[in-house]
Amino acid sequence: MMKLNDHIVLWNHVFIQVMDVRHKKMNKGEELRSYRLPVSAFYIRCAEVHEYGWMTVFIGWIVSMSCMGGKGMCLSVLTEDVLEYYIILYKATLALPSRKELVQLLERENPFQNQYAFAPHYPLPLYDKVKLLEQEWHKGSGLGKLHVKALFHHFVFELLHQLDRQGI
Repeated sequence: MMKLNDHIVLWNHVFIQVMDVRHKKMNKGEELRSYRLPVSAFYIRCAEVHEYGWMTVFIGWIVSMSCMGGKGMCLSVLTEDVLEYYIILYKATLALPSRKELVQLLERENPFQNQYAFAPHYPLPLYDKVKLLEQEWHKGSGLGKLHVKALFHHFVFELLHQLDRQGI
């Protein structure tokens, strides 16, 4: 079971390296079979939404689920409808030297290896962040990679904030 406060403490003390940002659209019946994660990852599934409200029309994609998995986890996706997803691959390393209690906490609660999923109550902020992160990733410049790292931290903050707000 994930302890959110321990998770937050560890996120505050690790060095993050974003390894890859992938974006894929799948048609009905397509599948991704047993993709073994080479490093820790966030998988963000987006659903197509058509919303017609008073004075607004929104047609697009929002985050319908976000999950995280550690290195070696297998990811399989079978679509029943059109699906869009992002995978953010990253490495988290505890900065050295580290306090003994942080090393013990990482050994006991390693949030970078845990698997969890949730449906966010506020999907648009997560979607906006992951979409911008993916766009910056493909620019490929040195300054762009620094921006990717900053955006990744914003994404993680929003995710942890929503987990906290939902009492997960």
